[in-house]
Amino acid sequence: MSSNRIAELRHKKNMTLKELGNTLNMRDNTLSQYENNKREPKLETWRKLADFFDVSVEYLMGLSDQPHIPKDDTNKGLDGLPATGLGPLSETEREMGGYVINAPKPPSSVTLQSIANILLADDGIDDPLKRQELFNKVRRLDNKKSKALLAKIYSVLTDELNIN
Repeated sequence: MSSNRIAELRHKKNMTLKELGNTLNMRDNTLSQYENNKREPKLETWRKLADFFDVSVEYLMGLSDQPHIPKDDTNKGLDGLPATGLGPLSETEREMGGYVINAPKPPSSVTLQSIANILLADDGIDDPLKRQELFNKVRRLDNKKSKALLAKIYSVLTDELNIN
């Protein structure tokens, strides 16, 4: 699994696992497994931890280097979100509901790991061993194989959403 920031943020608050567990009504050994990537939290657990540490779920999961993702300010519109990698939108792009991504494109293997991380956090796989095996296989893929799988995901999405 990719490296998360649970332990780092807990240490910044000078908390033990037991103290964090008591505060969040969670078992300290479960938190330890999350910190050591031996167990993957469910999406609601990620949210609970992110709320407690006052960071975004993406930052806590190690998917972003930004602790806080700016909220959409309705007075500014979407142009007010440059920190997320979203750039100003042209009138045509606004009409189409599109976004311009200015952030550098990560390697395909990193993108696929991020997608897998998000899906596995809320995918309905209740068997932790199966979940771990699936993620480990994704993590071992090279960039070429990851790119091929991303192309298949893209193809499925476009087919399912009837996008030509």
